[in-house]
Amino acid sequence: MSRWNPNRHTMWPSQDDMEGEVSISGFELPGFPQSQKRWTGAFDNEVRASRMSFMVGDTLLPKATTPQWPGNRPTKRSTWISPLHQSESQQQIWKGEFDVERRPSFVPHTSGEFEKPKRRPTLKKHQLAQADKGLGTQADPYLVHWIRDDPGNPMNFSASKKWTNAMILAFAIFMVSIASSGFSQGTEDLKSEFHVNQVIALLTTSTFVLGFAVGALILSPLSELYGRRELYILTFGAFVGLSGGTYFSSSMTTVLILRFLGGVAGSFTQAVAPAVVADMFDAQQRGMVLSIYTLAGLMGQNLGPIICGFLDAAYGWRAISLLITAASLPAWIILSFTFPETYAPVLLQRRAKRLTEILNKAHAVEGIGEAKTIGQQLRISTLRPWIILIYEPIVTLLSLFLSVVHGTLFLLFAAYPVVFQKTRGWPQGIASLPFLAICVGIILSLLYVALVDQKRYAKVVEKNNGCAPPEARLPPAILGAAALPIGLFWFAWSNDPSIFWLVSVSAGTLFGFGMVLLYMSLTNYIVDAYLGYAASALAASTVLRSIAGAVFPLFTAKMYASLGIHWASSIPGFLALVFVPCLIAFYKYGHIIRSKTRFGQEAAKLAASMQGSK
Repeated sequence: MSRWNPNRHTMWPSQDDMEGEVSISGFELPGFPQSQKRWTGAFDNEVRASRMSFMVGDTLLPKATTPQWPGNRPTKRSTWISPLHQSESQQQIWKGEFDVERRPSFVPHTSGEFEKPKRRPTLKKHQLAQADKGLGTQADPYLVHWIRDDPGNPMNFSASKKWTNAMILAFAIFMVSIASSGFSQGTEDLKSEFHVNQVIALLTTSTFVLGFAVGALILSPLSELYGRRELYILTFGAFVGLSGGTYFSSSMTTVLILRFLGGVAGSFTQAVAPAVVADMFDAQQRGMVLSIYTLAGLMGQNLGPIICGFLDAAYGWRAISLLITAASLPAWIILSFTFPETYAPVLLQRRAKRLTEILNKAHAVEGIGEAKTIGQQLRISTLRPWIILIYEPIVTLLSLFLSVVHGTLFLLFAAYPVVFQKTRGWPQGIASLPFLAICVGIILSLLYVALVDQKRYAKVVEKNNGCAPPEARLPPAILGAAALPIGLFWFAWSNDPSIFWLVSVSAGTLFGFGMVLLYMSLTNYIVDAYLGYAASALAASTVLRSIAGAVFPLFTAKMYASLGIHWASSIPGFLALVFVPCLIAFYKYGHIIRSKTRFGQEAAKLAASMQGSK
């Protein structure tokens, strides 16, 4: 096993991933030469964040330290350019056993470490595996864990089983994304049927996106307690049912309530998908699967207005709900019958329970102590993100920037009908086709990351002997930060009907290109910079983005009416420009800023502590 470098913030402590070279899943395409060394990919940031969360236990706030501001005596905290001394790095600072890779029971053992119970040979061999240690009593139970090539281990599922279920989830993500944006096309019909104003009609989009924020904080942590399968079936089934219920709504209040609850239910599908990928796929495969998920979510959001625009023009707003239900229901049925449980702790706990009942000897899962309560789990998931926003200016500013980007996307769902339908006089369905330009930009950005930036980052890591700082993730964000306002200003000042329509429409390509580069680069930067706290930092970013996506469409119509199509379209461009200096500052001085903050210092100490434990 290669020695783990404390500065290698791009790596997480998974036994499978740490054998041999530094393993990083990328986006590997057939026909392109692949390096023997696989550096951390840009597509698996959520996976890495969740898999590192065990390192910080269940504490909400790191121990207070003396900030390293001018005039203060320097502390012995680590940054990527100043690691802790070896004697200091030996101290283990995490507590608890949060991650499956760290628990000894979830690492396959070689044969010879187990004894096969001699009674009740009705169970299969792999179901009888247990550790040598233990007496089978409540005080000293047999310890159950995976055996080598255990067919019950999700990592050992067949490739067809893994990819079938992964694609079912990708389609579910696609449908939830369509539901998030598609209702923006039913605004006029909702206004006329329920006699409400523009803002109330647009709440059908806002409430759904707001439900995403609530679900991300509440539902996602429950999968750590109850597993993936049952919650997936329950939440996606609820999403399908609530979407169908919207079809029969007789009041605007009912529509809004059902849309909000549908957003809460649908949030689980997207939020936990990276964790399911981590359950089943190794590091070499995760990048491809997660890139498909990224594409499904982004394309769904941008194709939603196009599909639903034509549908609403032909059959009315209720047809949107009918489409979402009819397309999602078969996926839910297949999911219910085929989707397996993939979360190792839950599977092993079930095995231990069955062994206890059949053999009448106490069995427990090795590495798992007292089970956490729902309250304990929710305490971390709901409170820590806000604490990080308060203490970490980098997370705060980057989350605000991503919120502006995400809010601008949802603003365009309301702005495009104003510009292309009302101003240019295009029919409703045709007026939503400009979203295809954003889809083109999204695809171009994913190809750029896969074929260009991955190679750039690998060279940076190799040049630094495997010690690339988190700031090495930021160059694509700077490129995206430049492309985004250019695209927005381009759209703003070319959307006059006197200018050929293709000039204005093509601006969406730059917006889509910059949006995805910013999202992927900044989330990777947060993961590399904050290690075990990255999952909470990303949760904070998700909540702020969802709030922005809910709020921005509400003032779009009034802003366009007051400022006109040129200046109103320029406002998001000015907002995006404000954050460009922040990115440049973080690229140059990010390591200094992190060395003066609580979570930043603790993340650096985590890296050094991990080195000492190897």
